[in-house]
Amino acid sequence: MKTMFKTLSVIGLMAASLAVNAQDKIIQLSQLPKQAQTFLKAHGATNGISYIKMEDELFKKSYEVKMNDGSEFEFDKNGNWKEIDLKHKAVPAALIPQPIKVYVAKSFPNNKIVKISKESSKYEVELSNGLDLEFNSKGKFLRIDD
Repeated sequence: MKTMFKTLSVIGLMAASLAVNAQDKIIQLSQLPKQAQTFLKAHGATNGISYIKMEDELFKKSYEVKMNDGSEFEFDKNGNWKEIDLKHKAVPAALIPQPIKVYVAKSFPNNKIVKISKESSKYEVELSNGLDLEFNSKGKFLRIDD
């Protein structure tokens, strides 16, 4: 019983120390990875920045850029975009993989993509009508996400 208590105590202390290591920090545009800076400049998103937050977790770092109009951009540690959330505005067509653009235009012609996120194995998009769609990494439609 004592051994189990000691083991649980050690696990608890380790978990607490890992949580303390995770830090969020407000940074300047110049402190973003160059690729993220270039992306924001190319899409006219350097004016109207409310704040830029660096999220430094134990094994990963990411950046969140919040705009005055509520739009958000999220980048990985290298400055590659992970998520673009323009709230009610359309995500620029150049940022959307062609198969996803084609599918949305054909299946939901009166809607625009207002949010897109990418992971290693999939894309998720949110349409202006509120529907969430999921696609594989090649842009093939998988399902409507509830």
